[in-house]
Amino acid sequence: PPMLENITKALTECANDGESMTAMEELDAIRLTWSLLKNPHPRVQAYAALALCPCIKNAKNSGELVRSFVGALELVVGLLKSRDNLVLASVCAAISIIAKDKENLAVLTDHKVINMLANLVYTTDDMLREHLAAAIASCAPYGNNTQELGRLKTVTPIVGYMVSENSKVHRTTAMALQKLSEDPQNCITMHQSGVVPFLLETVGSEDKELQEASAGCLKNIRELALRAEEFMIFGD
Repeated sequence: PPMLENITKALTECANDGESMTAMEELDAIRLTWSLLKNPHPRVQAYAALALCPCIKNAKNSGELVRSFVGALELVVGLLKSRDNLVLASVCAAISIIAKDKENLAVLTDHKVINMLANLVYTTDDMLREHLAAAIASCAPYGNNTQELGRLKTVTPIVGYMVSENSKVHRTTAMALQKLSEDPQNCITMHQSGVVPFLLETVGSEDKELQEASAGCLKNIRELALRAEEFMIFGD
């Protein structure tokens, strides 16, 4: 296990180099790394999942490649049942990359990834919060996932992540909230949960992604409020 753990760490670095990534694809490294998710040792599982992030991100035709691995997406979702926070955070990080492909997101959704992610939202672990929010941001924009995340009462706990002192948690939380705010009921829940003061603060961040996500979420909340005001005026 210690050797496998260090191998996956080395592959993570290699996958960020163009020439190395090409060699890894020729050597079937992504499939072999994916197979380590079946390893019984949590740290091997965790670092294999982290290694998959740059592998999938930088591979050619990565969406199709992932789908070519029989049972691969089901295996990833299944690891969300782990009791190890490092495993959970790493798998969420991988899901946030995998779900950027619409067809893979459809398969993840069929495997109940939304329910599995919703089960984790009450965590107090900042590393897990960061990657869980990123996974939710990537998985929300498909079918009824946004509404389902609201129905499963994930919005208020996620708003609570904004009290973290970790700027990385703020960034991915704002990204998740922006996607969730596409649903009017989620906007109402966010407003009632006191998200606006946090967003007004983070919209001035020097982190461009955090700034844009915060502004997008505020825009959706404001537009809903304006529609509600118009309805009341014309209703009268």
